[in-house]
Amino acid sequence: MTKAAASNPLSVQVDNGGHHSNGYTRKESAARMPYQGRCSQGLPSTDSQASFSSCDADRGINFEASHEYVPLHQKIKSRINDGTPFFSLEFFPPRTANGVANFFTRLDRFNEGSPLFVDITWHMNSDPSNVDKETSSTSIALGCMNYCRMETMLHMTCVQYDKPTTIKHLEQCKKYGMRNILALRGDLPMPGTGAKPTYDYRALDMIRWIREEFDDYFTICCSGYPVGHPEAQSYEADLLYLKAKVDAGAQFIITQLFFEAESFEKFVRDCREIGIQCPIIPGIMPIMGYDSISRIAKLSQLKIPDWVLADLESIRHDDDAVRNYGTVKAVEMCRRLLQNGTAPSLHLYTMNREGTCREILQELGLWHRRPMRSLPWVPHGGNHPVRCKEDVRPIFWSARPKSYIYRTRDWDDFPNGRWGNGSSPAFNDIKDYYLFHIQGESNKEEQLNKFGRHIASIDDVKRVFINFLTQEPNEHGFVVRSLPWSEQENGVAEETSIIKNELLWCNENGIFTINSQPPVNGSPSNDPIVGWGKPGGYCYQKAYLECFISAEHSATLQRIIDAYAPRINYHIINHDASVDLTNSEKTTPIAVTWGVFPGCEIAQPTVVDPITFRVWKDEAYELWTNQWANLYPEGSESRQIIDDIHDTYHLVTLVDNDFQQPCILFDILERMVTESQQTNGHARAAR
Repeated sequence: MTKAAASNPLSVQVDNGGHHSNGYTRKESAARMPYQGRCSQGLPSTDSQASFSSCDADRGINFEASHEYVPLHQKIKSRINDGTPFFSLEFFPPRTANGVANFFTRLDRFNEGSPLFVDITWHMNSDPSNVDKETSSTSIALGCMNYCRMETMLHMTCVQYDKPTTIKHLEQCKKYGMRNILALRGDLPMPGTGAKPTYDYRALDMIRWIREEFDDYFTICCSGYPVGHPEAQSYEADLLYLKAKVDAGAQFIITQLFFEAESFEKFVRDCREIGIQCPIIPGIMPIMGYDSISRIAKLSQLKIPDWVLADLESIRHDDDAVRNYGTVKAVEMCRRLLQNGTAPSLHLYTMNREGTCREILQELGLWHRRPMRSLPWVPHGGNHPVRCKEDVRPIFWSARPKSYIYRTRDWDDFPNGRWGNGSSPAFNDIKDYYLFHIQGESNKEEQLNKFGRHIASIDDVKRVFINFLTQEPNEHGFVVRSLPWSEQENGVAEETSIIKNELLWCNENGIFTINSQPPVNGSPSNDPIVGWGKPGGYCYQKAYLECFISAEHSATLQRIIDAYAPRINYHIINHDASVDLTNSEKTTPIAVTWGVFPGCEIAQPTVVDPITFRVWKDEAYELWTNQWANLYPEGSESRQIIDDIHDTYHLVTLVDNDFQQPCILFDILERMVTESQQTNGHARAAR
């Protein structure tokens, strides 16, 4: 829920004074006045998903906000020319669908630190080229690019395939917009097994095929071995083979792991002496466990230095001590390589683990929180060859960007400058979005702790929404960091604090808010709460609220709402669209966020579109059942209550078009609640 339930962590305190029995006051809230903003004085935003890389912003270069795709090798070259260190990360595909969901959540956290790119290994057991299998290497790589908005490189091996099959794999990558390939031979059968490789192709062959068949479409990376490939005739012969790969078209090198800085320093000198001039990035694998590093070294046919083994001997059975040792040694080696200029960047072999890698990058000063948002929502920018031009979206999916990306993934073009007619594009069916349906047992336990092990009444549902907004522990000791209408477990957005009391009042009165934004009137673009876009600009927002209300409240709202036209636009709909009422133009979107920036046309990145709202409606209602009601047994009281909300409540959007005046949306809702209570009271009296 962007705004009413959004992506930034914020612990807010409830105002215990006020006019209502629950202690939540509206009348004294600053939300009634349009937010004017404040200058951030250069302070970075707390938005963990904002869209500028700090070092890019310092140089006036913003690849992520670019409307043109910048090839990865050019980004690397630009960083090196500017002397700006960067980092990249390697992952392998998870084995299970639940693992995939957890992986993408972890990747979102990694994305906070601004990696230049990530790469995904070609794992044979994953059926790596199968885009229809959620755990395949190709599917995971496309997910990183599409859903996590990261520049992504896919490993690809060729020894297991004939040439036409490898070309087919590459054609598939091109079809889906993948632009970066790490060309590898692949593992040969283990010695002593008697098995032979399927084909006798090498990485050099694949690099040549890529250039012959695809010209310069792909950025090509190749591997280098600081102490020589274990199968090479000699270290010198391996260097010459590496040069052949570069001469054939490889544009940068990532090395195999190594244990001593001297190995990489010598390797770089030797490469330069024989004419290899492309970037050489060291592959860093921190020691995270004694057994794991021993196993990896054996598989890689690398010798762990005696001094490392001696250091580890006394702590080999203490996992925390080994991990701390590995972190310290990795930081020492990386700092040396960065400071002496041998390494322009670092490539971390993460082993899909988060803590150690983040600690190393933070200690080295490479973990950069992004200080400004280029748009109110997180764009792909220059990290996606097709979506790089996208700069307009409906507000409805603000807290479910991965779902929106999935449902629009087959579009040939994306809105740029204006939304247009929402009836033109076709949205993919949410039922095909596998992340929507994952419900593992451990996840189910967490959901029950958040949403309640037993729902006895509507009041229990109210408490879940209120606990989310307050970010205070519930009766189970859990903080509700997300609701079904948000993908991130990050709590509420800082922007929500502006209208927090208003939203608390709504939910206490059975108005279940799932999306909102306060009015903003000319806030500086570097405002730490609502700012976005280029420096020196000003941001504007119309107040917006999206909520579920009872049929009784809806009847009252329908009776009174037209009195507020044309200032207020509304759309009221139910789960099967048998109720579908709006005073908006049937095909005309309403801009609810816009910005004015030096040297630019007015930007309108967020809209309320009546046609698209009908598409979103199905997803919004299904989340009640799929993510909440299904937690409980069929026929149970808890399930019946949530199902009844799904079946009888109406979904409402409200837009206050006068962003310069105090917001009146909550006044309208207060009148709705009061008149509904009066109507119900009269009905009871008549009986």
